[in-house]
Amino acid sequence: MASDKHSMMRAAIAAVRDCADTMETQATSLLQSLPKVAVSGELRPSALELTAGLKDASGRVTFELALLQAELADETAAAATAVKRLSAMDATMMAAVAALTDVVDQLEAAAERDEQYEPAFVMVIEVTGRLLQKLEKAKAATEALGAAMP
Repeated sequence: MASDKHSMMRAAIAAVRDCADTMETQATSLLQSLPKVAVSGELRPSALELTAGLKDASGRVTFELALLQAELADETAAAATAVKRLSAMDATMMAAVAALTDVVDQLEAAAERDEQYEPAFVMVIEVTGRLLQKLEKAKAATEALGAAMP
């Protein structure tokens, strides 16, 4: 039984790490690509700021994961504490993605007014979709671990 919980713990940590790594990669890509595509003037600063927020959130989660894994290696953190911390990491990443959805809506409206803005909208909506999929996996793994706790 303990082996199952350790396996679930590793799976939850791996899912959260995968999500954070994907967020980092996608944010870096957007930060490099957005300046090269047409974005309406008032949206560019907001899109870049929120993309930087994705990068920041992924960095904070990666740091928190490293701390958690060090504590688990020393067995100073109970599994229940790990579930709470992983849930908080999931929430940090979700908040960053949720903030991006406001810009997605604005980019969509701009693209509907002028098709030159469509590539920026497509780029950001695709990244948002990828991140939501990773977040769902991370959240599901964290919830499964929490459900396995007494």
